[in-house]
Amino acid sequence: MRLVGAISALFVVSTSATRGDEQLSQSQLDSELLWGTYRPNLYFGTRPRLPNSLLSGLMWFGLDETNWQNIRHSCELGDNLSEYGYQRHNGRDFGEQMLRDSDHGIEIKSEFVKVAGKNGGSWAVRFSGQTTESNEEGAALVYYFGLEGNGAIAMNVGKGSAKIVGKTDDLGLFSIRIVPSAKNKFPVVAKQLQKIPELSSVGKKISGIAVSAPKTEVWRAKDIFQREMFLSARKRVGFISNHVGADSPMAGSVLFSLDNDGLKKRDRNLFFTQMIVHGKFSFDVIFECEDKNASISRNDIDFLVKSRRTGFDHRFEATFGLRGKGFSEKQVDMARDAVSSLIGGIGYFHGSGLLSKDPKPEYGIDQVISEPELSEPYSLFATTPSRPFFPRGFLWDEGFHQLVLGQWDSNMCMEIIQSWFKTMDASGWIAREQILGSEARSKVPPEFQVQYPNFANPPTLLFAVEKIAEVYRFMDHSKISSDKLHGLDLQDSGENGCEMKDDDIDLLQKQDEKAVTDSSDTTMRKTLDELAENAQRLLDYFQRTQIGGSAIGKSLAERGYRWRGRTMDHTLTSGIDDYPRARPPSTDELHVDLYAWVTYMISVNAKLALLSDDAERLSEMETQLECHLKALNDIHWNEQERMFCDVTVQMRDDFDELEDDEDSAYEHVFVCHRGYVSLMPMLLGLVPHDSDKLGHILDMIEDPDELWTDYGVRSLSKSDQYYGKDENYWRGPIWLNINYLVLSSLHRNYVSVEGPHKKQSQRIYTKLRENLINNVFAQYEHSRFFWEQYNPETGVGQRTHPFTGWTTLIVPIMAEKY
Repeated sequence: MRLVGAISALFVVSTSATRGDEQLSQSQLDSELLWGTYRPNLYFGTRPRLPNSLLSGLMWFGLDETNWQNIRHSCELGDNLSEYGYQRHNGRDFGEQMLRDSDHGIEIKSEFVKVAGKNGGSWAVRFSGQTTESNEEGAALVYYFGLEGNGAIAMNVGKGSAKIVGKTDDLGLFSIRIVPSAKNKFPVVAKQLQKIPELSSVGKKISGIAVSAPKTEVWRAKDIFQREMFLSARKRVGFISNHVGADSPMAGSVLFSLDNDGLKKRDRNLFFTQMIVHGKFSFDVIFECEDKNASISRNDIDFLVKSRRTGFDHRFEATFGLRGKGFSEKQVDMARDAVSSLIGGIGYFHGSGLLSKDPKPEYGIDQVISEPELSEPYSLFATTPSRPFFPRGFLWDEGFHQLVLGQWDSNMCMEIIQSWFKTMDASGWIAREQILGSEARSKVPPEFQVQYPNFANPPTLLFAVEKIAEVYRFMDHSKISSDKLHGLDLQDSGENGCEMKDDDIDLLQKQDEKAVTDSSDTTMRKTLDELAENAQRLLDYFQRTQIGGSAIGKSLAERGYRWRGRTMDHTLTSGIDDYPRARPPSTDELHVDLYAWVTYMISVNAKLALLSDDAERLSEMETQLECHLKALNDIHWNEQERMFCDVTVQMRDDFDELEDDEDSAYEHVFVCHRGYVSLMPMLLGLVPHDSDKLGHILDMIEDPDELWTDYGVRSLSKSDQYYGKDENYWRGPIWLNINYLVLSSLHRNYVSVEGPHKKQSQRIYTKLRENLINNVFAQYEHSRFFWEQYNPETGVGQRTHPFTGWTTLIVPIMAEKY
């Protein structure tokens, strides 16, 4: 077993609430997680965690004169859906979602269930809903299956259902049924149209077509279907004109009905079924593996949905305890939707990325590098920040996502973390944006597709790795000197991010003891060693490639670090894109947020070294940590401004090139902008609880003329010259991930610690948490969406939506589980 009981408890989840998932063997886990809604870029789609396999997806469109040209398939901001997202999704065998499309006059509910069995088991999805009163023509519902790889597949369409049978090496034999309800109603059609012999499919419950598509183009199912439908509609116009006349009514339900075409031809690999409906409707899609013990009947679906819905709700309360904290039912529903939509955004991606072998030249340096090339295909299992706009893996975002997912399903969390680490190259580099395959590249402008090996990203994956270290340290504390543990803490008190709190210990003690005793120390050690190796490689990469300029000093700590990939107005690699930095960019500038991240990485590596009994590496990390903590203040603290600042180099105003030594021509100067970057040392727990610096930082946070708002902490000070200017992405708007770090650091490091800043820390923590919860809830109630960011003046959600990545951190904020 790869994941032992203690690691499964890493986010303090009750085993009783997770159905004993922690005790799964790896083969069981792989099978249970094989099939899923792993095409998050679609409104609904399934695939297995296998390359070049069987894909499926839903499409729909209204039947008036224009909507057929705007078929719904992939999530798009321009589709203007008034609501979509999962109300419940457990990540394993159940998910329900509501789709409301007022432009096409239709509402659709999807209910996905799965039954464990051979080759990933069987699954079914029931689609139900209705066309709205504004929709007089009806709507077309399309469900398709496409085979990307080798295998065989065929479809037959009868009077009341369609059946697909197939076989692949990975999935074995399988059968699929698409069954519309007998109660579905076809739109009313003029009698003269019903009598045309060539339109025999009009009025049927279901029809289908089979197409031969290049295996690399199966993901273009919508374009392929639209082309076939257009060709069919042109023929139907001719039939109607010949029999009734050119002035006859051209109902969309007639024009866009499909004949059962191509079903008997061989070598077809893309199959579409279509149901035309008006009013209330439902249809079932049932995929069954060859395992007879995993069969699903239509009568099973209702029972499975109801039982798993009830199980989900019980588990959600057991995990987050929101009702117990006094939240209203509507607030609990919002939190449930947030976690479910994050899980519903998990995807499996396979393909080649566009990579450069050479580092991208620094700003202002003219250097020729080789053309980027497509990598060998590889896979990634990951969450996604936003299904319509960012439906792929982002390294910076992923660590924050796991702070939510890890509390819900620790095994799935570890699967994702390990999947990311498997993409790490020999140098320790992980591409910050995973754009794998032509489908993913179709959503990204060409100028953003290439990944460069000198472009780092905040190492947020270590948030989860640190959690594992904390839990193991608690479970194995008797083997480790308490003095050693205390020596690695970045704060003086035990009540901080490196220690287990009393409530955490109480919850851990309630874990299923069998999950722990069944796990061998050897397996635990192997997992920790793997994580330690990856964390060390990541640290080595940062210290080798992000090293700062030479003008500040010679030693590693004195020299500091610099994000690569700078432009005049952007430092995309920092994750805080347009936050103001030195102008113009310089190879001698030093970035305080990057320094804080590297110092944090050293602290995590020190903890892992201690747990691994690696004395040599522990000594090295302890020395580096002590050095970095001191140099953080020496290099980046500006006593005059009373804040942490970036640093750059400029020529001295009084330099005389005739009289002065050239080596003394330049001096380092602070680049100070109050906001998220200047807060980073405190956010990562690097500022002692009794430090005067902490008081100045807390004053900055609490000042409404600087960072404080009634909706959250703004990204850039209101008094800054760049506040709200230009792109205004990280120049004022409120972001949930950084606000979470503010709360987490206060809660873990400062609130429960006796010292001069305890009362202020508690006051900020209490009010900020209340403001964030109230505003996110208010915006969700108003719009039915979670948003990428929130306006600092009004609190209104803005930019990408639904943004169910790190905005879902509102749930652990509500639960006070940091």
